[in-house]
Amino acid sequence: MDKLIRLSEAAKRLGVTTQTLRTWDSKGIIKVVRTPGNQRRIPESEVLRLSNNGNNYPSQRNTASTVSEPKHAYMPAASNIQPLETETDLLLMCKDTPVYSISSGRILNDKLLPGAMLRGTLDFDKWMQTRYSAGSNATARRLMLRAFGTDNHGNILKATRALSLSDCYWLKELDENVLFDEVTPYIHEQWNGTDKFTGGSIATLFVNGAATKRWLDSKTLLKERSFNEHDAFRLCAALVPEEYAARAHLSDKGLCLMNFTSSDYFLESFEQSGYIGEFDDARTVAIDLFKERAVALFVIDYLVESDDRHWGNIGFIRDANTGEYVSMAPYFDFDWIWADWPVALPNNAFQFKDYIIQLCQKAKESAGLFTPNGRKETIIKRADELISLA
Repeated sequence: MDKLIRLSEAAKRLGVTTQTLRTWDSKGIIKVVRTPGNQRRIPESEVLRLSNNGNNYPSQRNTASTVSEPKHAYMPAASNIQPLETETDLLLMCKDTPVYSISSGRILNDKLLPGAMLRGTLDFDKWMQTRYSAGSNATARRLMLRAFGTDNHGNILKATRALSLSDCYWLKELDENVLFDEVTPYIHEQWNGTDKFTGGSIATLFVNGAATKRWLDSKTLLKERSFNEHDAFRLCAALVPEEYAARAHLSDKGLCLMNFTSSDYFLESFEQSGYIGEFDDARTVAIDLFKERAVALFVIDYLVESDDRHWGNIGFIRDANTGEYVSMAPYFDFDWIWADWPVALPNNAFQFKDYIIQLCQKAKESAGLFTPNGRKETIIKRADELISLA
């Protein structure tokens, strides 16, 4: 039987990043197997096949960063506001400001434009795809089918306006007399999936990522049957300031994650920001941008053996009124933890070795919180490893 290899090990053997392997998976370049826990594993035969090709990997472009300005999280884009045309036009809005003409492809306000579109790493269609629940999210598909008789996003954009509870973007026609306050899910009570859909936005359907999740209301995201993930948030609470991580608690259905966005401040993932290129290491860039705050996230990932920290689950908080990049987003998405072996910290993390040691010592003191299934011993073991490495 073909041996299955973890993404981190396969990436090391091939001399690429784990994000590259995820990209190859999505493009069908490499065969990937999913575990019962929905984690990616690479058959050893695939690693050998690509290794035998040398470095002539298919569809791989220049690995240099595609960031078009200095990597500084507080630098807004320069203003470039264009007048609207008078004919009917489909617009991408940020709150009540038109930012992009979908019909003509013109940028109308680049201060509020999604970063990836401004910086040229994603076009409009690909940016839209990042907003949607992945095909493996059975809850999202079920809710779509119930509401619309289809789970095809393209067929439901008119009804939902592509609104979400992560940002303030939505779609409208130029001649429509409608305001953000009239449609935003931040303000209006949401459809919960048990009643007949009668119009407006359904934020429950627009949650990116593969895990099964849905919004219970505008303040609470339920990650169904996700119970282990709570351990990571408990460790966050023990090690870092409260504002560093999203607040979470367990229910009988799974993890309830408190919404950390609002109609004034929204989440933009690294993938959506354009601050990194397709083959950049998101964690290395995060440390360059956010220093100790990013280092603490990756230390916690190491202690709970998280192996799926990529550019879709690290993000910025942006000001929805000015477009300013305000701070690193609170920590979120610890779906795949207790994975038997952690992913090594990026090399640039060790410039903060005293901080890493401080966090690890604090983690050992807090390990008594984790008694089941040997997790206390795991945290102590991983903390000692990082202390020795630092």
